[in-house]
Amino acid sequence: MKRKISLTILLLFCIAATAQDVITTKDGEDIQAKVLEITQTDIKYKKYSNPDGPIYSISKSEVLIVRYENGEKEVFKDITKNYKPNTTYNVKEGMSYSEYKDFYDKKMYVHQPGDPYNPSGAGVASFFIPGLGQGIADEWGRGALFFLANLGLGIGSGITYYGMLNYREPYKTNNTYYFLIITATRLAIDIWSITDAVKIAKVKNMYNQDIRGKRTAQLDCTLTPFITTTPTLRNDNTAITGLSLNFSF
Repeated sequence: MKRKISLTILLLFCIAATAQDVITTKDGEDIQAKVLEITQTDIKYKKYSNPDGPIYSISKSEVLIVRYENGEKEVFKDITKNYKPNTTYNVKEGMSYSEYKDFYDKKMYVHQPGDPYNPSGAGVASFFIPGLGQGIADEWGRGALFFLANLGLGIGSGITYYGMLNYREPYKTNNTYYFLIITATRLAIDIWSITDAVKIAKVKNMYNQDIRGKRTAQLDCTLTPFITTTPTLRNDNTAITGLSLNFSF
């Protein structure tokens, strides 16, 4: 369900008496005109200085505001939705890491303000304690697997190292062989834990960037002019214009 927030901005200025329409472009140019028609894409008008002349047309995307001769205004303001997703897959809010991890290429990660995870910090954490970086990135179950694997291999390397130093042949040679295999496996898992923690942090940041982008793209903003009157000290009324700013998201 969309939530709506309305914000009214009063622009306190009197309406000058005029008998013409004024088209103000986004470049700041004022066109004295008589507006004839406003279509979905264009504004058709005649120049005020030549009412019997040709009909001109200007794109609505080039126009900021039209001031009509009766004091009313029409604002043409678009919200540019320049959201560029990190993946072509349709991701949605509330997905787990396992559901979207294959949608993203961590090499394409670009840091943005608001990213919740620090890839470098996650990697350093897993360097000192395998699995801790995954936990910092809110993947504690995955981190626990790395931690337990490292712990088990550590115990195994300690036992085989003891046998390598204290046992006689052929047990000494066998323990040396097992110690080297276990140590190499443990080192490989430790390196994997570091790179995995960095990957998780980057991918989760990319996912969060897409969710934030979707929210921004769904934000709808309308700016509607209004006109009202207010009494003055001279017991007459002064016309006041304003803009009503509405957000829907």
